[in-house]
Order: sequence, then structure tokens, then C-alpha cells
Amino acid sequence: MAPKVVVISGSSSGIGLASALILAKDAQKRFRVYATMRNLEKKGQLEEEGKKFLGDTLLIKQMDVCSDDSVEKTVREVIHEEGRIDVIFNNAGMSVFSIFECVSMELMKKMFEVNYFGTVRLIKAVIPFMKAKESGLIINNSSHAGVAGFPSAETYSSTKFAVEGLTESLAPTLRQFNIRCVLIEPGPVDTPMKTAVISEGVDYSTVDQKSLLIKERVSSRWAKYWAQPEKVLSAEQVAEVVKEVILSENPNFRYQTNKQYCPDEIAAKLADIHGNKSVDIITKRFCDE
Repeated sequence: MAPKVVVISGSSSGIGLASALILAKDAQKRFRVYATMRNLEKKGQLEEEGKKFLGDTLLIKQMDVCSDDSVEKTVREVIHEEGRIDVIFNNAGMSVFSIFECVSMELMKKMFEVNYFGTVRLIKAVIPFMKAKESGLIINNSSHAGVAGFPSAETYSSTKFAVEGLTESLAPTLRQFNIRCVLIEPGPVDTPMKTAVISEGVDYSTVDQKSLLIKERVSSRWAKYWAQPEKVLSAEQVAEVVKEVILSENPNFRYQTNKQYCPDEIAAKLADIHGNKSVDIITKRFCDE
């Protein structure tokens, strides 16, 4: 059987890098992975850890998900080289955790450009080829914060909620073409995003003290959570879920990779038609003294 052709965005680090390596190293060579990233100067770790597989099951390409031309060019190149794309994993993303009104509109737009419109671009570019083949798998990297938002993550959650809505809306139509849509919803994952601090576009100079206190409370509770390594997944653990999804004949629509993290909030959100329970639970977890 021919290997599945997989295109992954955001492969320079974290979940994207781990997924590219785990698929490329598959002992049965069931995958041919196109690991893409905006800046090829950051390909060093991927090249080093995957050097035995370069040019065979692992290929590295430049692709900026914020550029229509870049995404379309990469998709055309892969189609030219392989004749098809079987799987896309929309993984590229960024996060900002801050007080909502302190985040500039420019930074909010940038997050949507990467997290949401980046996903849209790759899907739009590949769908005509998948429809023509009547086969394909679209995996979108969402978040637990894409199901239940929490304080200081308003913009990040908004981008992931948008990804969730897009995926839910596309799934029924694309299923008629034998194209499956899947959401990966990780909780906390030990990746470079965990420690990335974005300050440009964030201004606390006029914020009220109560909001600062809530932000400090949220940060403190996150710090306590991160201090429990048994509750934090590695990028490799999430990548194994991605591999499981690709190999599944009938994948689920949602995969929550860390079932220890906030299962009550997720269950409440998906089960309560009015939405009151999930808001109550999140308020108690993050904002109440």
C-alpha cells in the first residue's frame, strides 16, 4: 500500500515537529510527511532528529500560513510531486494570555491570521484535490480552550472557537466526499509555546486593579498546574494521538488528548444546552477567591 501523504503546518517545534518525526519514523513506512514552517532557519532540530529519514519519509518545505500565495504554492508542489495529499494537519498557531482590553487590535488580528485564517487557507487550497479523489483527512489542532474559554485567554479561545465552528460546519458536507474532519483538543502541553511571552501589542498601563488581581490569580493557578508534570502532556504524546487518528478507519470528530485536564468543564459545555454550568465551573476555578 502506498504511504499516506501528510502535510503538517508549524513543524519547527512542539506538536508539529513531534508529529512529523513520529510519522516519518514509522517502522512500516506508512507515511510520507511534508513538514512545513514559515521560517526555514528554524528547521535545525527537525533536520537533526529526522536526518535518517530526510528525502524519504520526511521532506521539509517552507510555507507561511498567513500568505495565500505561499500556501497555494506548497500545495501545488506536493500535488505535483505526489499526485495527491491524503492528510493535512493544521497545527501552526500562536497564543497570548493577557487581560482582554490590554491586547491591541493588531495583535488580536495577528492571532486570528495565524490560528484561524491559516487553517482556512490550507483547507481551501487542498479541498479541490481531495474532492476530486473523494478521499482525505483534515485534522485541525484546536484546544480545550476552544471548547471552554477561560480568563486571560479570551483572544486565543476566540481563535480556537472559530476553528471549532469551521470544522463542525465543514464536516457534514465533506463527509459526502469521503473526507473526514477531526479536531484535536489538547490541554496543557510541554512545548515552547508554554514559555513564549509576547509583550508587543500588550499594554497594562491603564488597566484596573481588579483585573490585574484576577490575572495574577489565573497565572498562579496555572503555575500550580504546570508544577504537576503527571498532568502535562509531552508533544510526543499528542503526536501519537495524531498518528492514531490518521490510521483510524473511522476516526472520532473530537479527540481530547489530556483527559485529566478540566473534564468537568468540557462535559458541562457539551451537555448543557444553556451553557450555565460551564461558565459557573470556570468562574469558580479561576476567578473566585
